[in-house]
Amino acid sequence: MKELRDILRALGEGHAQGAPMALATVVHVEGSAYRREGAKLLLSPKGEMVGSISAGCLEGDVLEWTRHVLESGTPMLRHYDLTSEDELVWGFGMGCNGRIEVWIEPLALAQPYLERAREVFERERAVAVATLIGVSEGSALNPGSKLLIPADERPSGTLGDIALDAAVERDARALLETGRSKTVVYESTHLGSAAWVGEARVFIDCFLPPPHLVVFGAGADAVPLVRFAKEAGFRITVVDHRPRFVTPDRFPWADRLILAHPEEASDRLALTRGMYVVLLTHNFHVDVKLLAWLLASPVEYIGLLGPRERRELLLRNLREQGIEPSPEGMRKLYAPVGLDIGAEGPEQIALSIVSEILAVKNRRAGTFLRERQKPIHAD
Repeated sequence: MKELRDILRALGEGHAQGAPMALATVVHVEGSAYRREGAKLLLSPKGEMVGSISAGCLEGDVLEWTRHVLESGTPMLRHYDLTSEDELVWGFGMGCNGRIEVWIEPLALAQPYLERAREVFERERAVAVATLIGVSEGSALNPGSKLLIPADERPSGTLGDIALDAAVERDARALLETGRSKTVVYESTHLGSAAWVGEARVFIDCFLPPPHLVVFGAGADAVPLVRFAKEAGFRITVVDHRPRFVTPDRFPWADRLILAHPEEASDRLALTRGMYVVLLTHNFHVDVKLLAWLLASPVEYIGLLGPRERRELLLRNLREQGIEPSPEGMRKLYAPVGLDIGAEGPEQIALSIVSEILAVKNRRAGTFLRERQKPIHAD
């Protein structure tokens, strides 16, 4: 999601003004690869790039084909087979043992949909962009056609056939629930369409709003946490009652600063799904009030600084007030906060907290990758 923001920012800053550019997107992966479906790279013929689709090994070849795409004005699909022993000879040498398909299109074709996605994105609504990337020979459908499917609005655009549009819309709405981008193959006979024949390959690209991190407390330990989380693609809100701490100079990475006592933030902050919360107030009584609010909320994660003994004292205090946290509330309470990496100091602790939040968000255990039996990116 940060990558998409970077590309949209580049477009907004005029990188594409006066010069043709292309957008390359990973649309299919089999086996192991550095990037997954949906990874993007904005390129100019001069070699200017924003984003990435590999560890740096595919970009050179994609750049060469970008020039062909811009000269012809026609999008194309490139196939990279990195399972072959000859990949070292070809100059990739990635050792990823996977097959990757990259869709390269003139930015002029993609930009209107990216801009529309930006509008939906800024309103914190999910959106899918479906692109026709392959058709059977002789098909009446045109590769490069697009259909935009906002989560809470009617679709716009067309892939060239009503039945295909309807099937893609159905699948896109299901994929938006997971946030996963995917290439889907449709058969004209299965859809009962007479407007085209054979197969249609459609890449459904899902854009979800960035996850929202709320940090209560603006002390020294909050500064690296906010910085690292922003780099990891989070939208950030910081809440504190001290004017000299809650400033843009101190938190240039924050999207929103709330000057208020943390326990009074409920008047200015709605807690929702997709929200992750970390308590860095260093104040026992404030944390009691915040936990009473947060444990009954729909947030995904509550990180609490301090040892287990402090956590138990806080929970005991809640129970003495007649507040019994639900099993669901306790499930999302992470205290002590952070992964066990032996962290010392604000920066290392912040790194362990962001890592734990990412593990929770991505439903991973946060263990060593060398102990994982499945491919790194497999569900």
